[in-house]
Amino acid sequence: MKAASIRHALRRGTVHAIIGLASAIALFFFSRLSVQVALTAVTAAFLSLETARLHVPSLKQSFARWFAPLLRQEEKSKLMGASYFLAGCLITVLAFPQDIAPLAIIFLSLGDPTATVIGIWKGRTKLWGKSMEGNGACFVVCLLAGSVVATLRGEPPLAVAIVGAIFATIFQALPRWLNDNLTIPLGAAAAMAVAKILI
Repeated sequence: MKAASIRHALRRGTVHAIIGLASAIALFFFSRLSVQVALTAVTAAFLSLETARLHVPSLKQSFARWFAPLLRQEEKSKLMGASYFLAGCLITVLAFPQDIAPLAIIFLSLGDPTATVIGIWKGRTKLWGKSMEGNGACFVVCLLAGSVVATLRGEPPLAVAIVGAIFATIFQALPRWLNDNLTIPLGAAAAMAVAKILI
């Protein structure tokens, strides 16, 4: 059972990582406006498909069949995590500058799936329904990612990236009823924006 849960988490995490990293990397090489437009179009299209499949029985059945390896049980009758993931990335890109938004999205793309997988695999100590082991793994991954981006690109400053990694982990660790696909990128980006002013 645990092995199956880990495989499921890895599949979902891989999809999220690919989408998120593609968005972040696009911000490194293309204008903020072009990424905003593209991400808005993708998010709108996906949400339209989601709305249709929740209200059209035949589409709902086909969708469940196509995406069965990625769906959680509750997502068969509710919005998928991918919808919130795309919305989180889009709002972050719209609300925060180009030196902060990509890293916040990277924190979501890598830190959150890592926390989930490690939590299922090695999680023992629980806080608000999340494992401390998963939270620790999230912080390590975010800290490494932030350090690499800050070192290679020179922005944001390393101290700001570290603040972002800390707050990404805090928002990842919050209770499950708070959707971390939204709280992680927005919380981390906001913390980095404030840190950039203060540091």
